[in-house]
Amino acid sequence: MNMSNTDDMKEKLSALVDNELDDLDERRVMAALEKDVDLRRTWERYHLVRSALHQDLSMFVPQDMATRVAARIGMEPANVASFRRQKITRLAGTLAIAASVAAIAVTGVQWINRPASAPLAPLAAVQTAPEKIIRAGTTHWDTKEPEAESALNAFLVEHNEFASSSSIGGMMPYVRVVGYDNPK
Repeated sequence: MNMSNTDDMKEKLSALVDNELDDLDERRVMAALEKDVDLRRTWERYHLVRSALHQDLSMFVPQDMATRVAARIGMEPANVASFRRQKITRLAGTLAIAASVAAIAVTGVQWINRPASAPLAPLAAVQTAPEKIIRAGTTHWDTKEPEAESALNAFLVEHNEFASSSSIGGMMPYVRVVGYDNPK
């Protein structure tokens, strides 16, 4: 077929799909459809377009659809390594659970079957060292010398002033020496 004849045949084919062809041309197009594979594919496409325009695609399923799907699936590479990895991972998880249950069962049986009056190991005796007793509640220096007492008080006040103004870390900047009671 030449180009103009092909275009003319496609126009007639379109008219046939729309039921707008007279009887003589209809027989000619049908005869051409029997002989020409490309024209049959065009016929299928025209029917698909017509079904889509009428929103009736649910009824259109190509006859070779199953063959095409099977061919595409056959062309895809099989992902056997991933399947094996999943199978091994699942098996390892199952074995880990089984081993845990077995360990608990063995331990539980041993714990239940132990004698109730089993002798216990003697405990080591604890010896405590004597503690130094520190007197609490005093609010003045434990000395009888007044000059030593005033020197210690002055030392504490000077130390507190220096420690709070320097960058010495720790708790010292937060501690304040308010005063030291003198016994009266």
